[in-house]
Amino acid sequence: MAIGVTVVLGVLVLRSDLVRPFDAFGPSLTAAADDGVVEVIPDVSGRLPTTTVDRLRAEVSGAQAIVPFVATLTPVGTGDNTQGFFLLGGSCDIELLIGDFGCATRARDAVDFHRPGVPMQMAAPVAAELGLSVGDDLALPGLPPGSAYLAATFDDVDRVESINDGYVLVAPSAAVAAELLSIPGFVTAAFVVPRPGDDIEHDVDRAIADTATAVAPRAQLPAVFENGRQSLDLIALAGIIVGVLVSVNTVLLAVEDRRTVMATILAIGARPTGVLAGMLGEGAVVGVLGGLLGVPTGFGLGTFLVDTFGTSMVAGSGGTISAHFEPRLLAVGAAAGITCGVLAMLAPAFTLLRNGPLASMATAGGVPRARSVPVWPLVVGVCLLAGAAAVMTIFAGGALPLTMGVNGLTIALCGIVLATVWIAPRVAQGAAQAVTSVRPDIGRLLGADLRRYVMLFGLSAALLTEATSLAIGSQSMQLLGAEQVAAQKSDRLPSALMLTAQSVFDQRDGVIADATAAAVTRTAAGHPVASRWRATISSGASTRLVFGVTPGDWYSRAQYEPTTDADALWDRLHRGEVALTEQAATRLGVQQGDLVTLPTVWGRQDFRVAGTVRSAMLNDAAVADIVLVNQSVARTQWAAARDQMAVQYPSPVDAATHRSNYLELDAGLWVFDNEHWRAESAAGITRFLRPFTLAGFVVMVAAGLSVLNVFVLGLIQRRRERAVLRAVGVTTGQERAVVMSHAAVLGLVVGGLAILGGMGVTYLWSLGSGVFYGTPISWGVPVAALGTGLVGVAVIVMAAATYPVVYVGRLETSEVLRGN
Repeated sequence: MAIGVTVVLGVLVLRSDLVRPFDAFGPSLTAAADDGVVEVIPDVSGRLPTTTVDRLRAEVSGAQAIVPFVATLTPVGTGDNTQGFFLLGGSCDIELLIGDFGCATRARDAVDFHRPGVPMQMAAPVAAELGLSVGDDLALPGLPPGSAYLAATFDDVDRVESINDGYVLVAPSAAVAAELLSIPGFVTAAFVVPRPGDDIEHDVDRAIADTATAVAPRAQLPAVFENGRQSLDLIALAGIIVGVLVSVNTVLLAVEDRRTVMATILAIGARPTGVLAGMLGEGAVVGVLGGLLGVPTGFGLGTFLVDTFGTSMVAGSGGTISAHFEPRLLAVGAAAGITCGVLAMLAPAFTLLRNGPLASMATAGGVPRARSVPVWPLVVGVCLLAGAAAVMTIFAGGALPLTMGVNGLTIALCGIVLATVWIAPRVAQGAAQAVTSVRPDIGRLLGADLRRYVMLFGLSAALLTEATSLAIGSQSMQLLGAEQVAAQKSDRLPSALMLTAQSVFDQRDGVIADATAAAVTRTAAGHPVASRWRATISSGASTRLVFGVTPGDWYSRAQYEPTTDADALWDRLHRGEVALTEQAATRLGVQQGDLVTLPTVWGRQDFRVAGTVRSAMLNDAAVADIVLVNQSVARTQWAAARDQMAVQYPSPVDAATHRSNYLELDAGLWVFDNEHWRAESAAGITRFLRPFTLAGFVVMVAAGLSVLNVFVLGLIQRRRERAVLRAVGVTTGQERAVVMSHAAVLGLVVGGLAILGGMGVTYLWSLGSGVFYGTPISWGVPVAALGTGLVGVAVIVMAAATYPVVYVGRLETSEVLRGN
């Protein structure tokens, strides 16, 4: 039971700490504020017009202060190193939110270095840790050299330690930060601090009508982290399944050993409801103890996951994370343990009561009757698998929210578990008959064990099959995604250089400043140059991207494939219409020629739909819901910022030759030729999928411990039966051979079913990949993933059988027979 809780808590720690840096946009930034603070979040992410801020100040009479701010998470070059920072620009009213840190005094006493660039401040301990001194340059991606420098430090690190772990870079004002981030005239969001007792809700809603939403301060997650959080929920659910099945295995053996005792209690007059309550109470008590025992190991696993994979996942985003122990882990561990314990006890308790005392006492002193698995798990399992396929097919079209994709995979895993419970014992019986034909002395004992513990065998096989299927599916998507995404540039833009302010899957709003774009154009020396402009509507699971391009140019044709007449679509975009990806069109319920209402920075507006397109290359946000427009429309209606440029050369060799010219601009740009795109895109997608693969293998190990649990408890509780067999001539070698045969049969059955399950999970995952990652990943069967899964099963089963093989030699036949 503690095994499952360990997995659940480990994943929970990783999940919680992955999103912690993004709390900086809301909860962490208002840690010292009184209750009632409202955050005004624009419908176009990070684009709240300053005119709206002015309206808030004029119309919300019950506000103590309106605190606009400009902020972003970004890596910052500090000499030879790069460190993620939360760049924050705002007025000294920010002290109403995070507490007094002498803002006005430092602003007055700041040293004027009489040099270009934005003067920045950071906490003194952070500057010391990074080896920075006042006056040192700070390099921001996409900005020319000398754009920012460290002007001062402050000692009040406690005011910002909860914001991105204290790595905060403070700009002189919101206006200065907006200029730095290429969004002049806009702020990221604004906080409304009410006067005590005043109700500001209606005034705020009136002032921001159609341009923003007023909510309690909340994190602003990039889409792929929202998707990752859902995937981690899937891993946590797998951990709960592990805990329940481990508990069921243990409880079944424990109840079997006490079946006649419980039947006797019922026979002498105990009320069935009292016995049921007692058994469920026992499950709850054992569960809470197991859950609490799993808390330290769960936090240890979580720390390992955060340090190993969490840091790499947020490395490019500018976020900084570390594992944090929270008291709620104790409550979650206890709750998960109780859930596992009670669910595990339900079936044996109801079976005991349904059979009645006489049937349960009838086998006292003898061998229990052979059990069988009813057919309903197979029927329900097949229905769940068919339902999962239907859900993922609909999900792939964009008609369902992002959470439904993870739910579809969860349904599939539950279907695999139920189908395996029915299939595995029957396949194992066939294997036992094959062993009997070669070694009757071994095969008959093996068959007897399988018939007696048919439910335990089915549950153990289901547990290991489910975990292995998940691991194979995760690794398959990792390998397929890395291979297919890596080939996209050489297929679509083979002789071009792509320049961005972020690497693949960095998950931040990288911006190429106008000065940097001008330098790129000069360096191109007359070769064709194209730009892409980007804005985001909403955030998290409902993210919709707006991309502005020059319709019909070489770059837009390579990036987006119209599903109808291409020339007509590009012409309509020139006239101000919009194109939608198929997922976006499905979610909005529109088609070519319809009017669609979309949020803009100036309010909701109607646009004519020019048609639908398919995104041919991965975008950094990994979002499939895209609005494609003329770049001039993107800039005026959505205040889009330039996030990508491309330079066309006569050949791939020419492009690779000129790559170093753009790196020498020292503007923090990523410059991709074919080989560098292949390497970075493969690394990026691996960086995000590898934690799920690892989590799958962690669940496999937990399942292996469950198998060991079954082997050991089975031997312990069958001591008398084994002693009788020894007395009539069964040798220790034969008994060891039975254990090894049992393990071999389990490994073969699980291996075969896990291959099918892993291929199925990969297929369903690939169906939804266009929505999950913004680019479709075609289904395939990577041999490496199957091989890794099979090797894992073999190692786990052999390791689980090692101790029982040694343990069988410790049976003292005469003592056991005398003692019984």
